[in-house]
Amino acid sequence: MIRVIPRLLAPQSDPWLWLAAAAIVVLGVFMVNSATLAAAQPSRLSEEAFWHIAYAVSGIVAMLIVLRLDYRLLYQYAAYAYAAVLIPLGAVLAIGVAEHGAQRWLGIGSITVQPGEFAKLALAVALAAYGSTRVPSGRTLLMSGLLAGLPAGLVLLQPDLGTVVVLAGIWLVFAVGWGVPWRVLAALAVMVAAAGPLAFAVAVPAYQRERLAVFLDPGRDPLGSGFNLRQVEVALGTGGLTGHGLHSGAESHLDSVAARSSDFMFGFLGAELGLIGGLLLLALFAVVITRGLDAAQHAPDAFGRLLALTLTSIILVQVLVNVAVNLRLFPATGIPLPLASQGGSSLVALLIAIGIIQAVSARRPAAPAEQWQNIRERGSSAINETHEGLRVTR
Repeated sequence: MIRVIPRLLAPQSDPWLWLAAAAIVVLGVFMVNSATLAAAQPSRLSEEAFWHIAYAVSGIVAMLIVLRLDYRLLYQYAAYAYAAVLIPLGAVLAIGVAEHGAQRWLGIGSITVQPGEFAKLALAVALAAYGSTRVPSGRTLLMSGLLAGLPAGLVLLQPDLGTVVVLAGIWLVFAVGWGVPWRVLAALAVMVAAAGPLAFAVAVPAYQRERLAVFLDPGRDPLGSGFNLRQVEVALGTGGLTGHGLHSGAESHLDSVAARSSDFMFGFLGAELGLIGGLLLLALFAVVITRGLDAAQHAPDAFGRLLALTLTSIILVQVLVNVAVNLRLFPATGIPLPLASQGGSSLVALLIAIGIIQAVSARRPAAPAEQWQNIRERGSSAINETHEGLRVTR
């Protein structure tokens, strides 16, 4: 069956990447439904889960379209995609929909779209296009930083520090893959650390400062700003090996945590499916990330290599930060768990990213054994055609 999947979807596509991504999406549907449906109605489908499925189907359709295209077309339109995503990012600041103290969404009828999620895609493509025809230097490194800094600045004004962290992570992974010397990256890290106190005082909103304070002092305001993290900690501690089971929100101590279907999805999953469920999910993410890195390693050109790398970094950074937040290893930032958390814009954007990675993987050079097999098949075909021609001539 594994070998049949690529032929059904795209020649030479990676079946393990398909299977792992599909498994995470399916698991996410069950978890979103469990997180948003009343415990007394376990056999029904919640409205949130219905919309999650609808977004998943839309993302899969977009993914199937993208993977059939030649990814090198993105190089030609990278600048247009980058410029196009800045427009809705700016529009959010003027006419965006405000929720939970932040203005991050554009309303289209009853549907809301979060442009910041698609800014991650646009930045990944723009950085790959820029780096594929240039070598790292002081000037080009500064230019790549400006490419990341412009959308990050617009997102920070919303404010959405979580997306800023992801955009910075994309740039960092790009810089490493681009070949920027480690000493240069270390010098940049020192500069960022030195400017940290000023940035914290000027750019970090008050609610995010409170989150940092709760992170540094876990006992701070246990019934207020520290309530959610405390509940997640207790839920993970009581989940055990197999968890409390689906639709056990009250038993898992997360029934009163509103973000259990998004920012705290990993904690919610660990509480309901236990250590086994959490490790299974991490294993699936490991497959997605390693297959994305493999696509980058075997890409036929520099653009494909950087493109697969930056797109994979979107998933990698979000998984690391979301899991770290749920385990209280990182301050709460509002980053969803890729492909599993509730959030239509994030789900669609990530499925498109996987489609592009598959497009890169599908055009990798054939392995030596495959090349030899192709030569043999072409040779046998030519011999048969020659024999057939001789027979007809006679």
